[in-house]
Amino acid sequence: MKTNPGILGIVLCLVILSGSAVRGAGPMGPPIATLEEGRWTVGLEYGYAETDLRAHGTCLTMPEGEDAIYSAEHVEIRGLTTRMVFGSLAYGVVDTWDLFLRIGVADAQDHANVHTTPFGGSARRFNYDGGYGLAYGIGSRATFCHWGPWQFGGTMQVTWLDPGESDLVWSDPEVPGSTEIGSMDIDIWQAQMALAATYQIDTVRFWAGPFLQFVQGDFDRRGETFTDGLSTGHVTCSSDIEETSHVGVHFGMIWEASNRTSCWVEGQYTRNSWVFGVGAAIQPEQFLRGR
Repeated sequence: MKTNPGILGIVLCLVILSGSAVRGAGPMGPPIATLEEGRWTVGLEYGYAETDLRAHGTCLTMPEGEDAIYSAEHVEIRGLTTRMVFGSLAYGVVDTWDLFLRIGVADAQDHANVHTTPFGGSARRFNYDGGYGLAYGIGSRATFCHWGPWQFGGTMQVTWLDPGESDLVWSDPEVPGSTEIGSMDIDIWQAQMALAATYQIDTVRFWAGPFLQFVQGDFDRRGETFTDGLSTGHVTCSSDIEETSHVGVHFGMIWEASNRTSCWVEGQYTRNSWVFGVGAAIQPEQFLRGR
């Protein structure tokens, strides 16, 4: 019995993808063009990331029957974990230049240490547990030169993440009976620019290289304060997020399972973040034509 290499490639890629799903995130994918001119692919990507971020902003506290109080706020976001699932569409503009689009969902969990001035005191800690929300991105990858088994290329992409809201429940250990109840939300956009060298062995290519990233976003929370079950006012806070590290390295492998299918796995590392991502893609046109 003759096995269709396209079907076999898809099955093997999906096995790899499902086995790595709990460990993957924020992927850039291959750092070289992978499509011939006029070709296109559809794909699936799954990723997992852990990141440390910081945010600065202001809080408006409105106690019952008193004047509003403005205060500065410094937020340390430790171990923000993000899981993402993307459907992707890529197109070969020319043999050495691809464009791609991603759309999917992302969730996020972390704990945030919040320092508010001028009140000082110990930091307040909020646990963020957002559900899945919209995620999407655009990007481009290109091959700059080719020498024997070596190729040199790069990727540029922008990704937007908008996880769902998280409930906020906090009790002040220094004031018995004092609580804050409300909600929190985080939205982030990330720009990345990467270079890499790849080396090909048969149908497998390995890559490694440096990258730059820029992360911005918003961390907002709003709630009502209570003392012994009685409402004592409202709090609204808004902070701007920024990354704590700009430079990192990325590395990975892409396997051309057939002339119709491919899958890849990658890692990214900076001083304050790491990412593991996987993906699989098919060329529907070639698959349908059986070429």
